[in-house]
Amino acid sequence: MATTQAEPSRPGAQDPMRHYQHYQTGDHDGSPYAGGSSFMERLAEAVASGMGTVGFLLGSSTVILAWVITNHVAHFLSHSWHGLLNGKGFDPAPFILLNLVFSAVAFYTGALVIIAQKAQTRTDKANEEASAKHREELAKFQTDLLQRNTDLTQQIHALTEKLSGLTQEVRDRVVGSP
Repeated sequence: MATTQAEPSRPGAQDPMRHYQHYQTGDHDGSPYAGGSSFMERLAEAVASGMGTVGFLLGSSTVILAWVITNHVAHFLSHSWHGLLNGKGFDPAPFILLNLVFSAVAFYTGALVIIAQKAQTRTDKANEEASAKHREELAKFQTDLLQRNTDLTQQIHALTEKLSGLTQEVRDRVVGSP
């Protein structure tokens, strides 16, 4: 049976991931998909995913401890024990500058998380669209297979009736002549 459309002869004839090509292309500039987004979006995703790790926590704690120690050691070197014991360093006791740094980190963290979420939303949307296309294609393929099966069943039924008629005709001729 010849078909007029270019149909695959079997379901695996086409690449099952053809609707998800956004993960395989090398051209990521201007892509609406995460992982293929702009440099800043990829950076935001990397930083946001790194911020929830033990390594980030240990690194941040090290920076805080280094800040406090350096603050007091620098002051100690310039103003002796008297300055160290009174808590007068380059960032005095309530650590205003350190709080400013934390505020900046919080600002950038929030911005990076929002950027990463936007990129993930676009990726989810693209994946859902690709899944919908794939489901539609599978449904069409199944409908085509069902129609072909129905056509074959009708042909088999017609051949069975014809064979039954021929069998009856042969039987009548054989039984009818003693």
